[in-house]
Amino acid sequence: MNHWTLTIPIALLWCTWVPSISCAQDVPPVRFTYTQPEETPSIENGIPTSWRVQFEPMVRYVGPAGDLRLPGPARGDKVDLADLNLNGPRLMPGYDLSFRSGSWRLNTIGLFYEVETQIASAEDAFTLGPLAVLPGQRTSSDLTYTQLDFRIARTVLDAPLSPLSEGPGHKVRVRVDAELGLRLYDFEFSFENLDTGDRTSYGRTFYEPHVGAKAAFNIHERATIDLYTNFGYWPFDREAFSWDIGVGFQWRPVENVGLQIGYRSTIFLLQEGSGAGKFEWAGSFQGLNAGIQIRF
Repeated sequence: MNHWTLTIPIALLWCTWVPSISCAQDVPPVRFTYTQPEETPSIENGIPTSWRVQFEPMVRYVGPAGDLRLPGPARGDKVDLADLNLNGPRLMPGYDLSFRSGSWRLNTIGLFYEVETQIASAEDAFTLGPLAVLPGQRTSSDLTYTQLDFRIARTVLDAPLSPLSEGPGHKVRVRVDAELGLRLYDFEFSFENLDTGDRTSYGRTFYEPHVGAKAAFNIHERATIDLYTNFGYWPFDREAFSWDIGVGFQWRPVENVGLQIGYRSTIFLLQEGSGAGKFEWAGSFQGLNAGIQIRF
């Protein structure tokens, strides 16, 4: 086929339509522009849904307190830990690790405490389990203690207030999480009457579920104030009851690294058995903490 056969009609059609289009005043020329899309995280109710990790290694200036009763051949006394020189606060390690996705958060918190060879002189006679101590006799005490919290939380209130005048974010953002968790206590006491050479020790692990809430106030996307409290209870076998409360302040000079300081108090009652075989510790761990905060 002669190629002019198709070329001539197409050329005539082009000459007919192009002038009419170019002369039309009410049809503007079409221009195409392309803008590179910004990558944004998936959002649920204003909260990023991708998993984020926050790790806070810390030191705690903390000490035990309370009255202790150990099982023995006869029902013993409740002995104040201060009389055994076990109540002094010390710098001890701890951590706070959390994973958040959208409205959900998984969290674990650890406290570790260990002290050895605490010497005390008895002012009054007492019996601690099978160990009898007379006035003036010297005792040596050791304590190893671990407390672990495991929590699952869901945000029930997220209220961003007053957007920043420059850049994304808000001047104040309030978030409240409802929490459900499990607390573990693991400890071992060792005691010796240095004048008689008699020794005794006792160790146990207690568990309890707990419920509570945590409120966070984010200020200008750089500082956060945390308030939390929870109550734990387990009425069976090894009984446990506790009230845990804390406050913290974090400041982030850069987006994913910050400094934090806070205070935490855990008050508890741990008991097992009855009569002469009863163990009871009505005590607490309270103190300041400080560390760094890393997000990724």
